[in-house]
Parts: sequence; structure tokens; C-alpha cells
Amino acid sequence: MASQRKSHVFRVTGLSRDKPDEDLQASLQNALNENFADEERSQSKTEITIVPSCYDSDQERVALVQFRGGVPQFLSELRLNPLGDWQVEIGDGEINFDCHFFGFTQLYSPDEREPVVADIIAIAGLDGHAYGSWQGRGNLGRMWLRDFLSKDLPHCRTMIYGYNSKLSSHGVNTILDYGRELMEEIKKIRNTKELQQRPLFFIAHSFGGIILAHCLVRAIQTMDEDHPAITSLHRATYSMIFFGIPHKGLVVEDIQQMLAGDGKHPREKLLQQISSKSDLLDTDGQRWKRTGDFITTVDADSALLQLPDHVEDKVPLHADHSMMVKFDTRNAAGYRTVLDKLRQFAKDAPAVVAARFTQARHRPQPCSTVPFKKDPMFVGREDVIGAVTEKHAAIGQRHERVALVGLAGVGKTQTAIEYAYRARESAPDMWVFWIHASNAARLEQGYQQIAAVAEIPRQDDMEMNILQLVYQWLCDARHGRWLMVLDNADNDKIFFLNNNVKGQAPLVTFLPQVPHGSILITSRNDQAARNLVGDGQVIKVERMNEKESLTLLRARNPSSQSTDGIVEDEKALVKALEHLPLAITQAGSYIASRSPRVTISRYLELFHESESNQIYFLEHEAAKDIRRDPSIRYAIIRTWQLSFEQIHQDQPSATDLLALMSMFDRQGIPEELVRGDYDILQFEDIIATLVDYSLIQSEINDQFIMHRLVQLSVRRWLEIHHQLRDLQAQSRRIMARTFPNGHDENWARCRRLFVHVRSVLENTSDIDDGDELNAATIQSNCGWFLFRQGVYKEAEAMTRRALERREKCSPAKGNTTRQKRHIDGHLKEERGYTDVGILPPFTVSAILA
Repeated sequence: MASQRKSHVFRVTGLSRDKPDEDLQASLQNALNENFADEERSQSKTEITIVPSCYDSDQERVALVQFRGGVPQFLSELRLNPLGDWQVEIGDGEINFDCHFFGFTQLYSPDEREPVVADIIAIAGLDGHAYGSWQGRGNLGRMWLRDFLSKDLPHCRTMIYGYNSKLSSHGVNTILDYGRELMEEIKKIRNTKELQQRPLFFIAHSFGGIILAHCLVRAIQTMDEDHPAITSLHRATYSMIFFGIPHKGLVVEDIQQMLAGDGKHPREKLLQQISSKSDLLDTDGQRWKRTGDFITTVDADSALLQLPDHVEDKVPLHADHSMMVKFDTRNAAGYRTVLDKLRQFAKDAPAVVAARFTQARHRPQPCSTVPFKKDPMFVGREDVIGAVTEKHAAIGQRHERVALVGLAGVGKTQTAIEYAYRARESAPDMWVFWIHASNAARLEQGYQQIAAVAEIPRQDDMEMNILQLVYQWLCDARHGRWLMVLDNADNDKIFFLNNNVKGQAPLVTFLPQVPHGSILITSRNDQAARNLVGDGQVIKVERMNEKESLTLLRARNPSSQSTDGIVEDEKALVKALEHLPLAITQAGSYIASRSPRVTISRYLELFHESESNQIYFLEHEAAKDIRRDPSIRYAIIRTWQLSFEQIHQDQPSATDLLALMSMFDRQGIPEELVRGDYDILQFEDIIATLVDYSLIQSEINDQFIMHRLVQLSVRRWLEIHHQLRDLQAQSRRIMARTFPNGHDENWARCRRLFVHVRSVLENTSDIDDGDELNAATIQSNCGWFLFRQGVYKEAEAMTRRALERREKCSPAKGNTTRQKRHIDGHLKEERGYTDVGILPPFTVSAILA
């Protein structure tokens, strides 16, 4: 065997715990002698140390065998294949030799006269070795974690962790894979309550720190039902000593020289993950802090966290990236610094870590602050709940925000309540916080409630900013996963405006964007929702389909008998209510409370009898719903009027336009009737607001649609504010100016506008002369158009009514009588024509002039 100064250390596993360490040492030496070559028996210098097994210390022991001068021939295969193993028979069994040190290896036996105070785990860097990376290059080849700490920290269980970090190998492991492997091994070596609550110090070099960071981030996000060794890991971890950790990535261009061959090497994916431009490291970096200084492989910007000195000690070492973790003597400056830190950790950690676990036992359990009970008769919305569930399934991996938007009364809040209950049922360890987000005061009230149920310290301190206090608590992953529901977040201005009076940041900054939390928003305002979710998903909550509507109606009116006739009435009723859940719930509750005098058939009859009846039913609040925010009116009309008030406050021109639209037929409202003097950009902004609130829909051909029940609500709102008559007069003034004469070239335009004439001519009793003349102009032009279309009877009625209005405004009755006789004769004469296209010109406008 050739003589070499460098020693070679092998790990031997499979030694039985049945024998004392001295006997095991002798048996192992005999086994070595049997396998040595003849000349090796006399020349070999072998040192054998028996240490406990990290995995099964009661049944197995491990040996660290150091060959000074060279590797014996029978183990030469492991020099060629350092990732392999070699078995040797010993007695009736066999033992295993390796030099890769994969998994955990304990380096010395703690002093049995005192209890173990802490576990120390060392993780080597990229292309390093679990044992050799920490071994000095001096003539004695000291491995400080073993040779020095065994004397200086005899009451610690010191271990190294090995993994396949060789870049030259053809493994395909990623950071995620390495992190998972580390967590699995930790489960095996900390498998009792005493071990899981024992203080833990990590020592990591380079890429080993990345693996550790990733592992701890994932451990913080685990659930209580996960393995206790992992759920307790963040509480047990007291300190970390990082040597040259590439927090922002390694300088991959230099490391690529370690690879054999071209850029298609299997390790290329790993290099991309640890590069200085790594998205993965950037994501983890937002949740991770470390210490240490970088010398060679890692640039200076990546080396420091810029934390306060009481959190991060920055210690420069005068060595390159590899040598910074190798100490040849106990007097080495770097070792003395590390030892001082470890001794202080060992002194302070037991009390601190014990307190953490004590606090954890007394920590309030996750609960829900949803202020409404679960609805046992909840109907439909499975597609919406499924979409939200799919997005929020990523809690623990990334932050997700989802918004439910739609018309008031469409069921956004009820769907959010149902989802919140299901989320708690599927994850009992998750907090669910419900916050009324209609204004800043209520949002702050919601945060105060979070502070109360979570028992956050200093919540009663008047000097504390409750928003900042709760925000910090929510950001701390140790408190567990959470779901926050922001209900009725219709006005996003309250989130984005600076509070100059209090000197407080915008409220949106107090909504955490952490991976262990998600936010669900309900809003009537599509744009407000989009501003709050950012790149999250906005889900449009549509009206129910017929099947869902009928199920809801029957749930609210359980006494109804499903006969053929009643089913048809039910279908007619939910259609009349436009399949809106709140309107259906109102109707069902009203019918149920007045049964048997009021049936579905009777309700439907009364509903269709008049618009005033419809308004009465839609305003009725006799049946209260305790599952709704008491500050928000229950009736569908009152609910929509909240939207009108909000829009009027933020953008008065939008409510002006909505009010004008409500005067026309609800379908096919042409832009030319409502645009007025707005320029195109102003008009588009106004339309966008109304569409965002789902009060209107924009169609092709510059037309708009308004829900019938919304139209009723707007008219009622105008009536309450004594503006209805003014808007009716304005609509007639616009129509008189817009509806053209009956010439052939105007027919298409006349047809488009004619459907709105009946709406503007409703309620024209007791109007002033100017309004009468506008109505007369509309009717005269409509009469002309109808006459040219061959609809003579209606044309005659329109024309006569126009003359009557004109006569009412003018005392020249003789002239009006002569005009009537002229019209009568003209109509009789023209009724003889069968070809409308050759009718002679006819204009009531001219007669009225």
C-alpha cells in the first residue's frame, strides 16, 4: 500500500449494539485484517471510532474507520465508484463500507454524564463531501466537527448530512428533491418527542444553506397532522451558522466548468435553479434570512441580508469559498469564532426552545370568524366553489387571491360563506377570517377581531397600530395557514388611498401576500376586484339556471306542492325574478309567511299586475335573513340602491346615465339616446363603471341591456329622491330630438328606436306644455313611420293623440279641427293603396307646424 499523508475515512454500518464498543472495535479490526493484503497487515495504520447510529441507536452502532497512508486494496472499488457500497462478512452477518456518507452520520458519542443539550447538523455545499468538506488540509487532516467539537461541546449530538452533490454525477435532483430528502431523513433521526423538542443548531456551507432554507420554509407551512418531526422543526431550530450561502444564487458560469461535457448535462436544470437569476431562490428568499460572508463563488450582493446586527452577525473569513469551512487547529481564528457562537447557543437555547413549545401548547387553536351560520339549504354554485377551491389549494405553496364579482343579490356573499365552511371542514387547522370591507372603519374592526381570537400580544396597547400588528402576525407562518374573506369590497379607493391624517400607509399594504395565506374577495365592482386580486382570478357569479332557481324557491317555500300547474307557475316566477337568488329568496319567504292565502300562483298574478306591485314585493323586508350583514338592507331593491349610492358618490355622471337608461326599454338601448354631450373617452369610462357593477351589459352595435329588476330599482330610487319626473321629461326631450321622420331612408333607425317610444310615453299625465309638445313630436313622427309601414290603425291613433296634445297646448281649436278632418280624409284615401312603397308623402309634422 502506497504511503500517503492524507487520511481516508470510511463509514461502517451494520454493527450490532449487542457488544460493548471495545468488543465491536476489536471485531471490526479483525475483519479488516482478514481483508487486508499481506503487506497491508503490517503497514496499515488504522483508527477505529465507534459512534451511535443516528437512526437506531438502541440496535445499531456505526464505526468511523480512518486509514492513514492509503486505501486498502479490498476497498479500492470505492475509490473508483465513490457513490457505491462494499460489504464484508463479520461473524454470522455482514457490515457495509461506504465513503459517500449519505444520510446522517453522528461524529462522536456525547458525554453520558450530562444530558444532550442540542443537536448540531452540518450540511456541505455543492460538489462537496459530507465529511471531507469540513476536513482540514494540514498534515494531521483534522475534521473539526469531529475532532474539536467532541472536546469543546461534548454534550451535543453532532451530525453531518450527506447527499449526492457531485456535479459530475448524472443525477437529476433539484432543490425541491434535495429539500424533501433532508426532511425525510430528519423524520428518522428525530423520531421521539424528546428529540423533536431538543434544540437544533444548523451549520451549512454554500448550496447546503439553500437546501436548508428550502427545507425550513416548507416545514413552517406544514399542518399539525403532518409528521411531528417536521411540524416542530421551526420551533426547535434555535440558530444557524452559514458559510458563504448563495442567497441570491451562485455564479453559475464558473461552476459550469466543473461539469464534464457540454451544456446538455443532466445537472443543467439544477444549475438553472441555483443561478443568480433564479426565480425559485427569489421566491424562497422572500421568506428566508441567513448569516455569513461570501468570498469567492458567491458575489458580495448575494452574501448579506442587510439585517440588523442583533439578528445577523457578519463575520469575514480570510479564506476562499472551499477553505472557509476547514480548520486545522483548535486555535484557528475561524474555529474560535464558530465555537464561541455555538457555546452561547448551547447556553441559551434550552430555555428558549422549551418556552417555544410551551407557548405552542397554550396557543389558541385556529378557528373561524365567519359571523353567519352555515346554510343547510345552500343551492348550486358548485362550479364557482370548485374554481375557488382549485386556486386556494395552493395554500402553503404560493399566495392566491380570488374575487367573486357580480350583480348585487346574485349570491356572492352566500357562496363565500359556503366556501368558508367547506374550507374549514377540509382543513380544521386553518384560520378563516371574515372581514366586512365596505369601508376602512369596518376593515379595521375586522383586524381587531383577528387580534382578539388569535390572542395577539399588545392588541390593547393604544400606541400600537392594530393593522400593522395583525399584518405581522398573519405574515408569520408559525401561526399556521389562513383564509381571509373580504366581503363587499366594492370601493377599492379605501384600500389604495393614503391616510394622511394618521400618517398610515394605504390599507392594501396590510393585506399579506404570503404563501401560507389566501384571500377571497366579494365585490359588485369588477374593476375594484381586479385591483385587489392583482394577477389573481376574478370569477363572474352569474344568475342561477332554471333548475337551481326552482330548487332555491322550493327550499324557501317548503310547503309548496309540486303539481304540474304549480311547477309551471314556479318556472314563470323564477323567470320573472330573472333567476336572481336574493329576489327568489324574498319571494319564497313572502309566500311561505302568508300561506295559504298567498300561493305561488297568486303571487305571480299580483307581481304581473302592475309595476308598483313589483316594486312593493322587491322592497318587502318582512322576512329577515340572519345570514346577511345587518348593516346592509335585505330587500333586493334596497340592496341595489346601495350600489347606486356608491356610484353616485364616486362618479355622479354614471348614476345620471344609469337613471336616463332606466327611462327607456331595458333591451337594445342605443348609444345615441344616452350619450349626450360626453366625449367618447368620458362616455367609455362611465359605461365601464356601470358594466363593472353588473348593472348593464354592453352589446354589439353600440347598444346596452339593463336587467328588468335593476330598471325597477333605479326608477324607485329616482322616485325616492324626487327625480323621476325630471328624468321622464328628459327622456321625452331626447326622443323628440332623435326619432326621425318616416322617410324610407330612416326606417332602420325608426325600427331601432320605436321599441323605446312606449317607455318614454308612459306616465305622461299632468306634464307641462313643453313636455306635451315633445310627446306630440314623438307621436307624430311615430305615426308617420307606422303609416309608411302600413300599420294604419296605430298610425291613426298616434297621429290623433299628437294633435290632441298640440291642441292642449294651443287655443286655436278651429285650426286643429280642420287638421283632424284633413288627416281623416287622407287616411281613408291612402287605405286604398296596397303598395306601401308608392304611398304619397304624408307628414303630421307639417300639419302641426
